[in-house]
Amino acid sequence: MEVRIISREEFPEENKEQQEEQKPKQENLTPWQLANMEYLKQKNLENGEAEPSQVPQKNPEQSVETASTNESVIEKKEEPKKPDSEVVDAVIEEDETEAVSNGPKNGSFLDRLPNIRHERNRRLLRRTSILIGLFSIPAVLLLYYISPLGKLGGVSVKGNENISAEVIEKELNFTIGDNLWSQYFDREANVKRLKKQELQIENAEVHIDGLNSFEVKIKEYPEVAYLESDGKYSPVISNGKIIPIEVPKNNGDLPILESFTGSKRILKVLEGYKKLSGEVKQGISQIKYAPTSENKELLEIFMNDGNKVLVSINDLGEKMKYYPQIAKQMNDKQIKGVVDMEAGIYSYPYDEKSDTEDATQNSTDQSGTAVGND
Repeated sequence: MEVRIISREEFPEENKEQQEEQKPKQENLTPWQLANMEYLKQKNLENGEAEPSQVPQKNPEQSVETASTNESVIEKKEEPKKPDSEVVDAVIEEDETEAVSNGPKNGSFLDRLPNIRHERNRRLLRRTSILIGLFSIPAVLLLYYISPLGKLGGVSVKGNENISAEVIEKELNFTIGDNLWSQYFDREANVKRLKKQELQIENAEVHIDGLNSFEVKIKEYPEVAYLESDGKYSPVISNGKIIPIEVPKNNGDLPILESFTGSKRILKVLEGYKKLSGEVKQGISQIKYAPTSENKELLEIFMNDGNKVLVSINDLGEKMKYYPQIAKQMNDKQIKGVVDMEAGIYSYPYDEKSDTEDATQNSTDQSGTAVGND
C-alpha cells in the first residue's frame, strides 16, 4: 500500500485558522515579551537554528524559562542551572546592553528617558559652573585690586636695634596707599638699596602682615669693637667694616681699636680676639696697630692694669692666653712694664723714656698714624 504524505498546504483553511489563532496570541503579548521573542529569534538565526515554533505565552515565568533554556542550549553551558531570579536578571541586563548598543527597542527608550534627562541636566550644570567660575575669578580680582584691601595700609619694622624704623622705612621706599602687590614684587630691589645705604644691616625680609600691611624683619651686623680717632669713636661691625658715624664713648664691653684703616686687618685682629678668655678680654683697654720695618703686623695692646703687650696679629689668640700668669708675676714684683710676645714671651719694666711717654699717654684717648699699608 502506498502511503501518501499530506501537507498542511493542501488544507488552507486549517492553516489559516492556525495563523489566526497565533496572531491574537502575539497581540496579547507585552512589549517585554515581544522584545524577548525577537531576541530569541536573532539568537537562533546567528547560531543557524530554526525559529521557535511556539509563540511565547503571556505568562512571564514561562517565557523566562524558555529564554533560559534556549540560551543554555546555544551556549552549551556546563555549569548547573541558575535560579529563576538570576535568569531574569541576566536576561534584563543583556537586553539593556543590547538596547544601548543598537538603540531602543519596544518602548525601552521611554524607560531610560528620565536617566538621559538627568545626565543632560548634570552636564549642563557642570558646564554652567565652569563658565561662572571663569568669569567670577577675574571679577573678584578686579574688585580686590580697586578696593582698599589692594592698597598698602602700613609698614612695621622689627629686629632693628641701632637703626631707627623711620630710616628703614624711608630707604625701603614703601608708599602707604599705593598698590600693595606692585610694591611687594619690588621688595628685593628695595632691600638691596637699603643694605647698600645702611652698612650695619645684614639682611631684611619683607612679608605680608594681615590683609594689606608689610612686616619688615631686620638682621643687623653686631658691633664688635670701636675705632678711635681724635677722641671720636666709630662702631666696627662683625664683617670688619667701619660704620662712618660718631658714637659716644663705648660702654667698656668692646675693645677700642686705633690706627686701623682697612677691614681685612681688623677682621684678623677680631678673629684672634674671639679666642681670648673673658678675663683677658676684660683686661684689654685698647689695641693699636703699630707696625715696624721688621714686623708689619705688630700690635700694641694697652692693658687696664698699666702694662703694655707687644704681639703680632697672627699670634694674638695663642700668646695672649699666657698674659694672666705673667701679669701676676709682675704684680708680685710690684713692677709695671712691657710684655714682649713678638718673638718669645718675656717682660721688662718701663725705662725712663717710656715712663715719660706713658705718663703723657692715656691708653683710651691715644691716637696715631699707621705705618705701612693695610
